[in-house]
Amino acid sequence: MHYYKHSKNKTGFTLIEIIVSLALFSVVITIAVGALLILIASNKQLQDEQSVLSNLSFALDSMTREIRTGTSYYCAASPSAGGNLMFQDGASLPPELASGISGDCADSDPANLNFHGITFTEGGNSITSGGDSRIAYYFDRGEAKIYRRLSGQDAEPIVSAGIHIEDVQFYVTGSDDTNNVQPKITIIIQAYNSEADANADAADERAYIIQTTVTQRALDI
Repeated sequence: MHYYKHSKNKTGFTLIEIIVSLALFSVVITIAVGALLILIASNKQLQDEQSVLSNLSFALDSMTREIRTGTSYYCAASPSAGGNLMFQDGASLPPELASGISGDCADSDPANLNFHGITFTEGGNSITSGGDSRIAYYFDRGEAKIYRRLSGQDAEPIVSAGIHIEDVQFYVTGSDDTNNVQPKITIIIQAYNSEADANADAADERAYIIQTTVTQRALDI
């Protein structure tokens, strides 16, 4: 006859211990997943911010390179595309379209108008040769874009389609050659990641704002 002895040293997990372990594991996983989601959201926000700032920097660089060596600056605002030659595709921008305007587009209020921009004569004729005598940069509030166009041609946007340009201001001083003041142009751009972000930010607290000032320089060639 054989006798079996039960070992008293064998132990296992009780139901209470298993439940407590699962609870602690759930808490740790919840915290880890929450932290991961925060990191993902922060990374997306940084990518969106980098995209907006890169686009704005490119737009400003494009404008300042040509404006810096230009002459005969003319700033204007208009309620419609056909209301001013500067904002009309295919229209000619003659060299005489220059005026002694100082300040923010004379007495107009660009904030209440659909178009606002600046035109100037190129320093040289490498771009505007063949009769196209001027270059224009302007903001189209209806399309929330910044455009560049050569005289007599259609305008082309200089920012990517995913960026919402909320406002652009052009301030021109010293454009009158008779006042012996060196011309200076200040450009202020306000933008968002998207139109939805702009509509949700009534107080303009989350807008990306970038500004630069360009002083005229003689073309050194």
